[in-house]
Amino acid sequence: MPLPSLPFTARGILPCAPELVYRALSDYDAWQEWMPSLASSRLLTREDILAIVELRTGGKAAEALMMECIQTPQRAVLARVIEGSTSIREMQWDIEPADPGFARVSVTVKRRINLHLLNPAQWLVLSPAKCLASLQSWVAAEHPGPEAVSDGENLFELWETEAGMVCWVRGRKYKLTPAEDGQA
Repeated sequence: MPLPSLPFTARGILPCAPELVYRALSDYDAWQEWMPSLASSRLLTREDILAIVELRTGGKAAEALMMECIQTPQRAVLARVIEGSTSIREMQWDIEPADPGFARVSVTVKRRINLHLLNPAQWLVLSPAKCLASLQSWVAAEHPGPEAVSDGENLFELWETEAGMVCWVRGRKYKLTPAEDGQA
């Protein structure tokens, strides 16, 4: 008898159009850029609203996972594991419009209770809150909001990350460290 699946959900409002969120979710080759703990993501085949995707998590025992992704255009993406050893059964992303220029997004991860939960690399992928926060950061970085100038050049960006403050000046990354009192 298989163990039951436990659903975990996170919800949030992203400062972008719902179409942009849907484009990010249906660009499976780019999942590795924002999904926590993914070492690679690759679209294997796509036909209409169905896609088969290969994912690899980071870590020493990184095994490939095959997922079928069923899309409801502009509204949802359901990703179900069809091959591979993981505690994730499925991941459901739902998108709906909020106020103009905003998207209400929820992500639900259904997972089995098994020994894979002991692997710390999988906890980030399994955390809907971390996945939603990562998607929000990626969307904000890839598609700046309406304050972006279309005919100019971005010279400076400042981000607060888990590793501290980081800035980019003309494409070069700098890590900011606090100055001691009285020193500049």
